[in-house]
Amino acid sequence: MNLKHIALMSLLAVTHAPAKDAAANHQLEVVKKPLRVDTSAEFPLPAEKVWKLIAGFDTLPDYHASITTSELSEGGVVRKIGLTEPAGGGHVVERLVYFNDETREFSYKITDLIKCRFPLRNYQAFVRVESLSETSCRVHWGSVFTVEGATEQEGDDLAKIIYQGCYDGIKRVLMK
Repeated sequence: MNLKHIALMSLLAVTHAPAKDAAANHQLEVVKKPLRVDTSAEFPLPAEKVWKLIAGFDTLPDYHASITTSELSEGGVVRKIGLTEPAGGGHVVERLVYFNDETREFSYKITDLIKCRFPLRNYQAFVRVESLSETSCRVHWGSVFTVEGATEQEGDDLAKIIYQGCYDGIKRVLMK
């Protein structure tokens, strides 16, 4: 009997075992498949102007209406942002995991939630500002995450609402 057959027989034994025996012999962990959300918005603004606003890791309160504060630590790679009550309240701690000024892109992940009703877990966001011409650009904002305490659709909707808040703030601040 080869390894493939042994693995198949083991899998069949676990999946067809009576529930009480399977529970007694195996601790099965439910693994949630990460969701991916990709959004983008076009602006009649030079890419560098938009990048200058959003590239600072502590600038979210400057343009996102749901972010009340941002405190940097660990040399500027960790931020603790305060949320308005409607946005979940409390604080979200995020770590910058990638930053490239030349290509105008960065990525960050949530590392902690403090007194916050935020259902997205294992969250990592990706941001890129793409130049379309000298006077226009497209901002890409997306993420991967799992959801806890909400449906996948609610998690998807929440991520899109967050990014729309970023886009609305960019317009409000730079297109006065």
